[in-house]
Amino acid sequence: MKIMSLAGGLPHYYNLVLNKLQRDYGVEVCVVVPTEKGATLGAGVYTSDKGIEFKVFRREEYTTYYGKKFFRGLKELILAEKPDVLMVNWPYQASFVFYPGWYRFLRQHKVALISKEIPFQVPHYENAISYYLQGGGVTENNQAHQSNPSLLARLKFLIVRETRKRFSNLVDAHINYLDEAIALHGSYGVPAEKVFITANSPDTDALLATANELKDIQPNPFRLLHIGRLVKWKQVDLLIEAAIALRAKFPQTELSIVGDGPELEALKAQAAGHDFIQFHGGIYDPKELGKITCESGIYVLAGMGGLSINEAMCFSKPVVCSVADGTEKRLVREGYNGHYFESGSLSSLQSVIEKLFAKPENITLMGQRSREIIEKEINIHSVLSNYMEAFRGATRSPLDSKAQSTKNKE
Repeated sequence: MKIMSLAGGLPHYYNLVLNKLQRDYGVEVCVVVPTEKGATLGAGVYTSDKGIEFKVFRREEYTTYYGKKFFRGLKELILAEKPDVLMVNWPYQASFVFYPGWYRFLRQHKVALISKEIPFQVPHYENAISYYLQGGGVTENNQAHQSNPSLLARLKFLIVRETRKRFSNLVDAHINYLDEAIALHGSYGVPAEKVFITANSPDTDALLATANELKDIQPNPFRLLHIGRLVKWKQVDLLIEAAIALRAKFPQTELSIVGDGPELEALKAQAAGHDFIQFHGGIYDPKELGKITCESGIYVLAGMGGLSINEAMCFSKPVVCSVADGTEKRLVREGYNGHYFESGSLSSLQSVIEKLFAKPENITLMGQRSREIIEKEINIHSVLSNYMEAFRGATRSPLDSKAQSTKNKE
């Protein structure tokens, strides 16, 4: 089977996942990315060509007549590569609605179409227009989108909603890692058998191997850790406030911040004079990053994020988080391998960390449970097995799909 994926760039962590998909699951992978930095990539996303084992094609990313991005020369590439599946995410999905000939082209050449996205800020169909009019969702700057009740805005969001509904029903399969995706896509008329819940994972084999190499490093249970881009919706400023407050009660408190981004200088200014807070910059060497993780006691995701939770759990760390991108829902279990705090609340964040600091033995126990969840439940193998189910479901003939639907009902 051959998969072609459209992407805004080559994030280093996802490259490892695609390598494994090709190496261990017999899937030939090729990825189409912009010739320049993709307009859809978030600020500070680290991309790399290093160690890639799959094909990469660079094509010009242009702005379409309806205002979203797409690739030039894609039809010629598909004809040359002959993929079985084309996997797309936002905003490339819209092209299959606004350029109807594209969908006919895929059908003519027997290419299945899969949508892959993180729908944690996608509203249900019946609530979509009011959600958008009221400025639903937040940006990387942690700001709500501007509300706009005008008639023109209502028309715009009606088109957005109907575009999503149209595209959602064109595709052969949806890949999501949120359990809620079945109900969400169902509100747009998508049958449940077309929605495949994969969960979310980096290459846990590589992470666990690094953790095993570094197993003799002794952690400081009172050292908090953040890993991720330094953008506002990560709320690292809230974590710094909490660390400063905790230091007054627990003098052993430390905070390690790994990452780079537009908020770096502001965060350094906030932490000025507090030498127990250390900025490491962006670190992408697995062993160096693993060493910093091993030396820490608790992983804290103060704002938005996802895969950093899996990574910390591979290194036997308990996790403190609030509302992230949905990855946390399957991984972090209250009182078992971590704690949830009220989103944006300094007092709540401080309180749950204090609970762990008061009983350091629970930090070790919860960390062990985190690793067990990765080893036994949610890891790169369970996730890629679910991907394979989606690929098989998308390429199944209409008669096969009908038979499977009947079987599911029985």
